[in-house]
Amino acid sequence: MSLNGRRIAILVADQYEDLELWYPKLRLEEAGVTVTLVGMGHESYLSKHGYPAAADANVADLQAADFDGVVVPGGWAPDYLRRSQAVTRFVAEVAARGDLVASICHGPSVLISANIVRGRRLTSVEAIRDDLRNAGADWRDMPVVVDANLVTSRRPADLPAFLPAILTVLEESSHREAGRRTAVNGDLVSVRLQEESFDYMVEMLARMPAARNYNEGATMVDHVPSAVLQDFVVLSDPRGPLEAEAPVVVDVTAGDRGWLARGSSRVLAILRSADVPGVEEAGR
Repeated sequence: MSLNGRRIAILVADQYEDLELWYPKLRLEEAGVTVTLVGMGHESYLSKHGYPAAADANVADLQAADFDGVVVPGGWAPDYLRRSQAVTRFVAEVAARGDLVASICHGPSVLISANIVRGRRLTSVEAIRDDLRNAGADWRDMPVVVDANLVTSRRPADLPAFLPAILTVLEESSHREAGRRTAVNGDLVSVRLQEESFDYMVEMLARMPAARNYNEGATMVDHVPSAVLQDFVVLSDPRGPLEAEAPVVVDVTAGDRGWLARGSSRVLAILRSADVPGVEEAGR
């Protein structure tokens, strides 16, 4: 599948690790991805070995919704990046949308500061292993670890495993986006949901081994509503992952009478079969 039209932000700051920025940038561009080097206000940044990288944009001026993912290289740059509220906000918002978050070496320290590692499987350079575990991550010593939209690696030598994993996640995202467009152009339905609906789904997800991001005792305020709904309908579908009929959630918006979700008709069918409380069809 072509990745033309996909947009990825690569974060950059002084003392970045040369290979961990330029290798992903060039590989992604070869695949048709538009890459934006995102800094924190300076025009250019020097790597650990003195190689300059010109920033295309300031992270404070960007919206996560305009990108399909973010890559956080290593080196000493993450120590600067993680102190920026604009950087951690951007990374957290990309993660909340379910888009690609990829990081290597010391890069996952930025993910700690963005508060997105608890309950997630990932790897990093060994120097920050304990930091990640203390932040609630399930740390693994592997060349690459993929946990849904999260892709992590340990060091420059792992780049030949890191980039194929990134490209695979982007391709899967493109398939899901195509599914959303099909839902919009086809049997799109609107479903009204209540707080009890989301609390029930979070409670059920916490009991599912495949739903690693949900902890016992959590409620909907701990999660993004659209992510909760998508995770629940996918993992609760008794027919399994049949791509042609997969449940697709287009969006979830808050209103005076609860939340209004739009998606394929399969979403409503799964919610009803799972006896989720507070579910009401709002029309097509």
